Amino acid sequence: MSGEKWNALRLSTGDRSILRRNAGKMFGEDMRAMEAFYRAVGPERLSNESVCFAALCMECLWRQEDRPRRRPFEEMLRERYQNSKTTDSMKRRMMAFLDTPWSQDGFLLGKICSIVRMLRAEDARTMPDFERLADDLTNWNLPDRQVQQRWVHTICQSADDRKESGTETNETEMNETEEE
Repeated sequence: MSGEKWNALRLSTGDRSILRRNAGKMFGEDMRAMEAFYRAVGPERLSNESVCFAALCMECLWRQEDRPRRRPFEEMLRERYQNSKTTDSMKRRMMAFLDTPWSQDGFLLGKICSIVRMLRAEDARTMPDFERLADDLTNWNLPDRQVQQRWVHTICQSADDRKESGTETNETEMNETEEE
């Protein structure tokens, strides 16, 4: 679970626990969590610290020793959205958060963290690619709304559409990231 923005392998069990307790909270609310975050980031300062902090805290909901495989968040949402057991109310909630801007009040973060916790409860062996999620959230408020458009397209795309366009997730590619 080490990547370009942070290295969760640098964290002790205690640091991971502190960050896990801060999942869904904004950067700066807990100084011990900020200290753990900076240990994971290293000496490099990030331009999008609040987003990376949020993503790292959510990543810490998974245990490192389980070595979960990573998948794009929007693909995990698609599976949940297209599941016949998902209620219409849940589908509306999943689409509604796409209209919410990222802000320091933490409203969008709370919505995303709730969905992440739900995904974790359903399948602890697969987790969202949190570095990619951090990139998406960094670009969330751009006027062209490219991130939201890509997510809606992915979430609403049927299996037949994915096969036709060749965007079906290649299981081999996803497992390669798991071994890094």
